[in-house]
Amino acid sequence: MNSLATMRRSTTDTLHAGFQEPGFAIEPIPGHPGAYRLEMSGFLAPGWSGRLAAGLSDHRVGIVRGSAEKINASSWRSGFELKSAPFAGNPEGIDFLRLATAESNHKAARIELLSFTMEPTTYHNGSLFVEIKGMDRLGFLGDLLDYFSMRCLFPVKMTIDTQGATAVDRFWLRGLGGSVPSVAISNAMKRNLEQLLAR
Repeated sequence: MNSLATMRRSTTDTLHAGFQEPGFAIEPIPGHPGAYRLEMSGFLAPGWSGRLAAGLSDHRVGIVRGSAEKINASSWRSGFELKSAPFAGNPEGIDFLRLATAESNHKAARIELLSFTMEPTTYHNGSLFVEIKGMDRLGFLGDLLDYFSMRCLFPVKMTIDTQGATAVDRFWLRGLGGSVPSVAISNAMKRNLEQLLAR
């Protein structure tokens, strides 16, 4: 990030030894009004990405594309392109670490999928792979991540993309504590996602 980027680190000192201190950097994307590049890294608690996405939608800021990956037992590395909706505030004033830790009052809307693909954990080193194509809207990603978390599944890696009016998101999901999802859980998730397909 260049010297114009807003950079912040956590001011807490309660992290265990060996954990990378969480932080973020945000800067405008030149030539793209309302677009920003956000990078977050370090220790981020389970469910952080869903809380972040939901909190951003409350600020009328969407995640257009990007990726996040758990790089070891306690740390993440992520980069996202953000887009502010008309009349939204400047995202550079948002405390992204707070959003990633605080529960949002966001009201989930119906998730409508165009299609989805699932691949078993044996293909992805113990992670359940899910590719989602859905009707994009502000808050879609947060609602989807919340949907997973209610079924005790959390991404250890994800890629986010927006192609026109379609969200194309890929997730590598694990259970609590990084556990491998069972066949029963995988089958239940498939049935659940089938119910979200647009009719």
